[in-house]
Amino acid sequence: MSSVHSVKFELASRYGLALFAVAEERKELEKVGKELQAFSLMRDSSKELSFMLNCPTIPRSEKVSAIMAIADKAGFSKTTKDFLGLVAGNNRLFALPDMIKAFLGLIEEKEGQVTVEVTSALELAKEQKEKISSELSSALGKTIRLQVKEDASLLGGMMVKVGSLLIDSSLKTKVQQLKLAMKGAQ
Repeated sequence: MSSVHSVKFELASRYGLALFAVAEERKELEKVGKELQAFSLMRDSSKELSFMLNCPTIPRSEKVSAIMAIADKAGFSKTTKDFLGLVAGNNRLFALPDMIKAFLGLIEEKEGQVTVEVTSALELAKEQKEKISSELSSALGKTIRLQVKEDASLLGGMMVKVGSLLIDSSLKTKVQQLKLAMKGAQ
């Protein structure tokens, strides 16, 4: 399973890097980034689009045509259209979300930014978000782009994800660890 994940990661990284190089050369990094984020929102909000992209029985040519029609209607740049068409034509749509993440990560890195995902049991106040952002910014030496989500199943505390690093101080995890420790003591 992990080898499949690493192959997908490597594929996404290569495509993301290639798109980054082309978009940077054409001075379209910001534009392409926004267009790919818009495409991701379309995919996430449309069950039909998501199904079409992931369904192995739909011919590749139909997927390419559908994606190009969506890109045209959305007014995407030639760079973004070419990229989406290439990914669909090479039958790599399964890795498209990871390709987009890789591309956006490269933009952030170039700009000295990092996206931090914070998941908390309760909604965080503005002051709490600012404090988290400030502390992480000084610790990492980068500008922080904070993405905050709520998940009541955490019971309390929070989880902070920076890249592949996950810091989990949720009450849910602590209770699970305590259960495991108690089982081991028997």
